Amino acid sequence: ESQPVHKNPQQVARLVESLYHPNVDCWIHVDQKSNMDDFKYLAGLSNVFIINPSLRVDWGCFNTVEVMLLAMRKVSEADGNYEYFNFMSGQDYPIKPARLFYNFMAANPGIQFMNNRAYEETRQNIIRFKQYHFNDYHFAGVRLLERLVNKILPERRFPYNHEIRKGSQWMALSRDAVIYILDFVSGNPRYSHYFKRVHIPDEFFFQTILYNSRFQSTIKNPNFHYIDWTETKPHPKVLSIHDYPKLISSDLFFARKFDMNSNYLILDALDAHIRKMESANEVFI
Repeated sequence: ESQPVHKNPQQVARLVESLYHPNVDCWIHVDQKSNMDDFKYLAGLSNVFIINPSLRVDWGCFNTVEVMLLAMRKVSEADGNYEYFNFMSGQDYPIKPARLFYNFMAANPGIQFMNNRAYEETRQNIIRFKQYHFNDYHFAGVRLLERLVNKILPERRFPYNHEIRKGSQWMALSRDAVIYILDFVSGNPRYSHYFKRVHIPDEFFFQTILYNSRFQSTIKNPNFHYIDWTETKPHPKVLSIHDYPKLISSDLFFARKFDMNSNYLILDALDAHIRKMESANEVFI
């Protein structure tokens, strides 16, 4: 598991403990904007490793892609010889026992579990990809400059003959696919350069690489996260105890987003549900 985190170290620790399995390690990247001292104790937990260096992460910016690439590189170079890389955030939580997820992955070697669809499905996706976005700049008037640039300059042209694909960054990739991504990025600097001006590039970057490769036939579209977008906001709904019936009836393994400070009861309920599944022998090694 690879997890980018930026707040609430107690919730992150609870997440790590809920994911425990003897054959699973958790690699955690702490946002540079956070107080690293608040998260240091996580390294003392079983099967937990901290990813260094700590990079800044901002929503919608290319630095999200950079952190994911850093995680891929660090974990792939480690001694564990990991077969799968599953990406999560610090606000995720399991809704099924860890052993069930491990067994599922072990039974599906070489499959890329990533949401992957044509980006042309909405006009907004095309704007995100083909216009200039200056999300990594924070000076006054940056949005005015952005609108001016897009009015004057022609639509951006992607420098590769690739079919552009879109999907969630919360994906589970095989080791071979991760190595392919790292090699492709290393050998194609123009690819990363283009994505530095894409809005929320992590939803296009990896999906497009793998879809236009020998791994296309190994991609299974659904990912593993229950996410509620019914509030029609830029970010998903923060789940509460009222969502419990939907969560435990889901066939998925994880859900997001959670906030332990305001909705700790749902985490307590999910822990109890998972313990009940295990005690009822619904999970087999």
